[in-house]
Amino acid sequence: MKRGSLAFVLLLTLLFLAVILWQLDYRLVILFFRKSSPAILVLSFALYTLTYLLRALRWRILLGIPISLLSLFHIVCLHTLSNNLFPFRSGELTLPYFLKSFHKIQLPASLSSLLLARVSDMVSLGLLFLLGVLALGYPGGKNMLFLIPLIVLLLLVSPWMMSNALCLAARLPFIKRKSLEISNLSEEIRGQWRGAKMWETNLMSLAIWSLKFLAFFLLLKEMVKSTLFPLNYWKVVLGTSASELTTVLPIHSIGGIGTYEAGWIGAFIIMGMSRKVAVTMAFLFHMVLLLFSVLLGVPSYFIVPLRSEK
Repeated sequence: MKRGSLAFVLLLTLLFLAVILWQLDYRLVILFFRKSSPAILVLSFALYTLTYLLRALRWRILLGIPISLLSLFHIVCLHTLSNNLFPFRSGELTLPYFLKSFHKIQLPASLSSLLLARVSDMVSLGLLFLLGVLALGYPGGKNMLFLIPLIVLLLLVSPWMMSNALCLAARLPFIKRKSLEISNLSEEIRGQWRGAKMWETNLMSLAIWSLKFLAFFLLLKEMVKSTLFPLNYWKVVLGTSASELTTVLPIHSIGGIGTYEAGWIGAFIIMGMSRKVAVTMAFLFHMVLLLFSVLLGVPSYFIVPLRSEK
């Protein structure tokens, strides 16, 4: 990143952090550390780790190459940590880099698998969000019976639309130099998003997000224990979906500080949580998730090169 851009992101992050810290209810933070069950926290972390393993399996399905699942797991840990820490979602670029460096996966294959994994994530989020709205009986739920399935359908066909658009782009005279790379990317998208592979990917993504929300639910249940806020699985799905979607914003700060909390706070206030509690829980929840990704990512930073050499 250019120095000016980096300075801007750093200042933005510090500003967000200052605003959050000023509004925190530190009493709730202390109560969380005093009253939370270590066993539940460990279980939450174990479920969160399992989603990483399922993501590694999803990459292997998309790539169609028998890469070591353990090696892919370490790459997922590094990729997720980078995504959580780097601004502007620039951490996404680490996946093609690691796949090329350690497994000689060419750029078209890694880029198409990354794109299709994100499409599949959005399909799963949309379906779970719709189920959450219906389960909680919100007034607008019936309208979403038509809207969200339509969005999911558009997402499912979007890879084919993109593949066709790339084929057309490859014929344009002013990008002839890159026409071969663009054509290869188009072919990879078509090859990875069809037949059993497409359905396996989407079912895997649904399992990933269902488990991830279960881990979130267990974690949040411990956090809100002293607030008496009525929490259930579907409220966690709706509330944390909003914060997960903010990670794709172009103003995503360092560590997502501020931007991640914004979606979380807005969603839980709508569901009846007080502003002070929502700010505190959002920041505490975010910090624990960052800790989880650090615990998984830092060891992988040292393990991946060693496995590659072996």
